[in-house]
Amino acid sequence: MNTEIPAAALSLAAFSIEYCKVVASAETSAPRDFLREVLRYLPRFYVTMSDLKPYGDDEEETSSAEYMATDAVYSTVEEEQYDAVRLIMTRLLGENDMYLDTAVDDMRYSDTPVAVSLAEKLADIFQNMADIAASIGQATPEMIPDILADVRYRFATYLSDTICSALRASNYIYYNADFNE
Repeated sequence: MNTEIPAAALSLAAFSIEYCKVVASAETSAPRDFLREVLRYLPRFYVTMSDLKPYGDDEEETSSAEYMATDAVYSTVEEEQYDAVRLIMTRLLGENDMYLDTAVDDMRYSDTPVAVSLAEKLADIFQNMADIAASIGQATPEMIPDILADVRYRFATYLSDTICSALRASNYIYYNADFNE
């Protein structure tokens, strides 16, 4: 049995911790500086999670319908902490927080575009990354396959879309918003 934690899992945990620090320090950041940091981490999450092999050396591709939640990633972020970081980012982004997203499921039932909050998307990513980092940090090597399977499930069913949406909005705001800095 392998007694080492895979490098991909350690990288994901390290990126997660760094991102959580960026979000935690958002209150003292300028909006453009904050978004620059966000734009550094979101693509890394996407690439790292899409490359994870949760079942060891299994090279066979798995469709998103085949991923299963293992509940190996445990919740560490309390609702109050989530709300606090979301509100800080909402204030930081100001009028740039809300954006139109046609990829939202509600759009199928609407004649008009659906507005979503970038701060909420970034807080969702924060919550998941904090939970993943804590779970990997506390894990024994034997627990890692279940954690990685759970990460892949979260990625396939929710996080991939959330990351892409947040990345697209962050990129647009970073390059087009006038923050009067």
